[in-house]
Amino acid sequence: MRTALALIVFLVGGRAFATSDAPPSGAIPAGATEAAPLPEFPPDPSFEPSYKLEGIEVRGNHKTKTNLILREVGLHVGDVVSANDARVSLARLRLLALGFFLDVHLSLVKGAERGQASLVVEVEERGTIILDALYLGTSQATSVWGGLAATERNLLGRGLSLGGGFVGSTRPEVAGAEPGFAGALHMAGPPAFFSGRLALQASFNISRGSEFFRTSGDESSANPANFVAANVRRLGGALGAGRALSRTFFLTGEARFESIRAELPGELGQLLADGLMTPIPFAVREGDSHLGSLSLILDVDSRTDPVLPRGGHHISLSVEATTTAFASSYGFVKGVAQASNYFSLPWGHVIGIHGYLGGIWGDAPYFDRFFVGDLNQLLPPRALGLNFSTQPSHNLLGTGIAAHRYDNLAGRALVEYAIPIWSRHGLLYRGDAFAAFGVFAVSNPDDLKNRNLSLSQSIASDLTADLGIRLDTYIGIFTLSVANAIGRIPF
Repeated sequence: MRTALALIVFLVGGRAFATSDAPPSGAIPAGATEAAPLPEFPPDPSFEPSYKLEGIEVRGNHKTKTNLILREVGLHVGDVVSANDARVSLARLRLLALGFFLDVHLSLVKGAERGQASLVVEVEERGTIILDALYLGTSQATSVWGGLAATERNLLGRGLSLGGGFVGSTRPEVAGAEPGFAGALHMAGPPAFFSGRLALQASFNISRGSEFFRTSGDESSANPANFVAANVRRLGGALGAGRALSRTFFLTGEARFESIRAELPGELGQLLADGLMTPIPFAVREGDSHLGSLSLILDVDSRTDPVLPRGGHHISLSVEATTTAFASSYGFVKGVAQASNYFSLPWGHVIGIHGYLGGIWGDAPYFDRFFVGDLNQLLPPRALGLNFSTQPSHNLLGTGIAAHRYDNLAGRALVEYAIPIWSRHGLLYRGDAFAAFGVFAVSNPDDLKNRNLSLSQSIASDLTADLGIRLDTYIGIFTLSVANAIGRIPF
């Protein structure tokens, strides 16, 4: 519910006193001209009534602690606010961004004395045990893989976040491959948008599995017989701390460390179509290695809702660099920029414009590079860092995209049109029918420098699209779509 607006508008105008000689209404005396229209002035904010807060009342919270809500509102008893105060609307957006509430209403109620008011914050809580992901699929290389990830976002009503996930697979049909398994655990302290404190977070991950590298065959073929496997084990985690720079800007710093053990296959070359042999770019050190890095992430979020937004924008900028302080075996800098902007149309539909741009400079392991399945919605994405498919991109634009799997440069532009089709209380909160269409491109610095490659070969691109229904439910977000099905079956 939007905040009630109170505006005092002064209309200045002239009125002639009526006399017996006055012309009829609407008539203009002979020789007179029609009066020029009065100038229009924009509303002056100084005329808005201001109130001193004598109290703040929170209603509707059965699980979330009142102190947590008051802290995120950012207003205090004694503050002076106007009926159209931007801090009130921003407080609503920030409470919604927590993901704890379906809706938030803020209103001013007349106080006991003139010039005073109370701020009433009404919240409608939602389920906070969220199913983050459901991993289930099959491919030519792997008969089946499955798992899930879930998070309690508001543990004990104090805004604590605790979650984890796992995924496992059968043994892939690739020479030397082993069954895959990965597990992850993450936790974060309560948000601290207005408290001035640091918001702490930590994560832990463990995985063992195989990555597939082509040794022969046409680039468009997903035949597992044309691949060999590098078996990689990873164990590590990250520690981070964040702080709000404003009501919509949040800055996080993170330190990451991983121990890696890789077993490379005996076959180290790929036979090309012209009969030449080229080394396979495994992009991981054989034997034991380590990775240590520091990251900075700037997050800007003004969306009306973090799940199915009807307006606003979300921007994320991140930079990660390896450091010798962690005795890292890899040296690289990785930058990623993501942006989404949502426009609500007069008839209730929503257009979302999404952009993604990433670059890596240096020697990054393959699992930190940009994977084609994460960019193309028509391919199976990685699950907790593991890839279970040998399927190349479908090459709808006729470029050299089929030869690309892990790259140092990536970009994507996507337009999405959403139609709200379901809105009610209960286990199913809301639902949108959506259609998305976009293009993505990948490349590597070596390809850009190679004068023997055409532009379409050095910067390979392809189309991506999706069509389906997205549901916001008591236990998480579910997407039933064409791309979701195609990406999880051999195709």
